[in-house]
Amino acid sequence: MNLTSLKEHFDGELISPDDPAYEASRRVWNGMIDKRPALIARCTGVADVRLGIAFAHTHDLLVAIRCGSHNAAGHATCDGVWCWI
Repeated sequence: MNLTSLKEHFDGELISPDDPAYEASRRVWNGMIDKRPALIARCTGVADVRLGIAFAHTHDLLVAIRCGSHNAAGHATCDGVWCWI
């Protein structure tokens, strides 16, 4: 699966660094953490999660699960790779 195919089948929002929403979307609770994921996926359900994990696995990408984004050490996001919200 390539990125174009993922975008066609993904119901949620995929946010890349050139997207106007990227800067606000990548921020986490701890303002000292300044990570820049290659792509942020806002999943709307199980199907999106499955697609995203399959895409990351196929392309050997690291995945960070942001969830509540309150990890003080910044483990809820990552630089240059795949990130979930």
